[in-house]
Parts: sequence; structure tokens; C-alpha cells
Amino acid sequence: MARQNDVNKSQAIRDYLKSSPKARNQEVVDALAKKGIQISANYVATIKTASNKRRQKMRKVAAKGGIGIPEVKAALAFLKVAGSVKAATKALAVAQEIREIV
Repeated sequence: MARQNDVNKSQAIRDYLKSSPKARNQEVVDALAKKGIQISANYVATIKTASNKRRQKMRKVAAKGGIGIPEVKAALAFLKVAGSVKAATKALAVAQEIREIV
């Protein structure tokens, strides 16, 4: 049996919530119904909760290290450029030596 509608309902909900973050569950249901996407208010609540849990976990990890999300993103980019944690550690050691000289 072929699917009639290849719409990702979860992504449609996330997209709508990105443009209207204060929208209530029923408002999301009504707005997506106009686009032909049938969902329930409970499903919208489930997607909202999952999104909030991910956000809370990110904040918890960042707070634990005493740094913010921008710093974490910069660190990940640095690791990607360096290639490994070992190489990044060596580069930081060299940068610290240069900083002490200057």
C-alpha cells in the first residue's frame, strides 16, 4: 500500500514552531490543517517536548563546563580543523607558549 502523502509531519511542526514559537498546540493543528496536514494537538505537544528536552540537555552540558553554546561550536570547529584531540591539544600548547612570549 503506497503512502498518499510524503509529508514529514514532525518537520512541518518544527518549521511552523520556528516561525511562531509562542503558538499553542491547537493553533499549530489548525495552521497545518489548512496546508492539508492532519495531526493531533497531542502529537504537537510530543514534538514540542522532545525539542525542549534537547535544548535543556545542551544548556546543561554548556553550563557544566562554564561556557556557552558559541564557545562549544567554536571548539568543535577547531577540533575538525585540527583533525584530532591530540593535535588540537598540541596546537593549544603552542598557542599558549606564543601568548606568554607576546
